Amino acid sequence: MEEIFLTRDTESGLIDVKITPENKLLKEFFETEIQDDMALIDYLVTKATHQEGKDFEITGNAFSLTLTPDRYSITPLYEDRRSPQGGPRREFFLLLDYWRQFLENEHHKN
Repeated sequence: MEEIFLTRDTESGLIDVKITPENKLLKEFFETEIQDDMALIDYLVTKATHQEGKDFEITGNAFSLTLTPDRYSITPLYEDRRSPQGGPRREFFLLLDYWRQFLENEHHKN
């Protein structure tokens, strides 16, 4: 990931992410599954910390996330015909950390 930009849409109240280079499934996963869910962020960080070399999978509203010791994979659910997409685990947690900081900064402003 070269660049990550997070903004909150003032009309919908939802967080929008732009990732360069573009990664649509990762973008959609964060925008649908994570959004303002700090508890889910904490859960993923805790599970990843205690994973001890094992694969870990969660299923959300629209996607399934699999974390291995060195990779992540996002799989669309339901009738979505797109193939799973993944990348280095560190990229997933980099975006997760940016997302957490964004939420924490918003919280401190209010």
